[in-house]
Amino acid sequence: MRNVYKFGGIPVLVKYRGQYFGEICKEYLSEEEPLFEIMATDEDLEYERQHAEENTSYSKPYLEHTAVYRKFCEKAVNYNVVLCHGSVLEYKGEAYLFTAPSGTGKSTHTRLWREFFGNDVIMINDDKPLLRFEKDGVYAYGTPWDGKHHISCNRNAKLKAICFLHQDKENRICKIDGGDALSMLMNQIYRPRNTQGLLKTMDYVNTLIEKIPMYQMGCNMELEAAKAAYEGMR
Repeated sequence: MRNVYKFGGIPVLVKYRGQYFGEICKEYLSEEEPLFEIMATDEDLEYERQHAEENTSYSKPYLEHTAVYRKFCEKAVNYNVVLCHGSVLEYKGEAYLFTAPSGTGKSTHTRLWREFFGNDVIMINDDKPLLRFEKDGVYAYGTPWDGKHHISCNRNAKLKAICFLHQDKENRICKIDGGDALSMLMNQIYRPRNTQGLLKTMDYVNTLIEKIPMYQMGCNMELEAAKAAYEGMR
C-alpha cells in the first residue's frame, strides 16, 4: 500500500505493508504533493527489533510503524523538522514541551495540567512530537507516534518553553542557560545516523537554546505541580 501523509508540515509518500500503519496514521492523510518517499525494509525492521527495550517482543506491523518514523526523521531534518522525545501540550494557544528520561513522569505531569486547567489544555503529543523551525519561531506538531497512552492530535502550536523534569518532594522551577540545557536537550533530540543530518540537528539545537526559554523543574505528583510549572514559565 502507498499513501501520502503529512507529518510536521511535510507531505511524504509512505509505502507500507501492514494495515496497522494505515490505521494509526489515517488522521494524517494528505492530498498534497509529497516532498519525498520512504519505505521500511526488512533490514529496517530488524534494526528496530534489535534496538527495542529489553524483554519486549513487537509484531512486524508495529516495527514497521516505528521504522517508518525513524526513516522520516532521517530526511525531515533537511526540511527544518526534528523529533524531540517529550510530552507537549497546548495551553491558551501556546505549546509547552516537557522532557526527561523515560519513566521520570512526563506523562503524569502533563496529566496534572489537564486535571488542573481542564479543557483549556490540549495534548499535542505525549511522546514523540516534531519541532518545525519557521522564521517566526518554533512550532510543536502532533504525530501518530504518541507513546503507550496514545495521546495526541493532528495540530500544532508555537513553542513557548521547554522544561526538563525530575522528581522531587517539593515543586521547584528555575530558568537555565544554554550551557546547562545543551546536554539534556541533546539526549532527547533524535540524532540522524549520517554526519550531514547530525550537523544540521546540532544547528537546530543551538537555535532552540537561543530562541526558546529553558527551565528545569523538580516536581511531585500533586496538582500544585501544574500550577507551579505554568507560573514559573509564564
